[in-house]
Amino acid sequence: MRGEIRKPTLYEKILLIIGILVLIIGFSFIQKVAVSTGFGYELLSLIFLWLILVTLIIILSASENMKEELKVVAQAELAEVRLMRQEMKKKR
Repeated sequence: MRGEIRKPTLYEKILLIIGILVLIIGFSFIQKVAVSTGFGYELLSLIFLWLILVTLIIILSASENMKEELKVVAQAELAEVRLMRQEMKKKR
């Protein structure tokens, strides 16, 4: 189990694409607002909201990865329990 590499799911791939788009579009939008209006409360709130969105996407990605890793561990433990059950049947 240690040397195995897990393939990303479709959900993770879509989340990666959305995250990259949010980064690029958000940064360009912030740059346009900064050039047009200058530094002010609007720009500050825009940057803060953009950073919250980026953080949310990172947390969502980490939780999805954790869920997938726990599924792999649960399957390995289930296989081990089945082997133990077979060994107990053989001993009787």
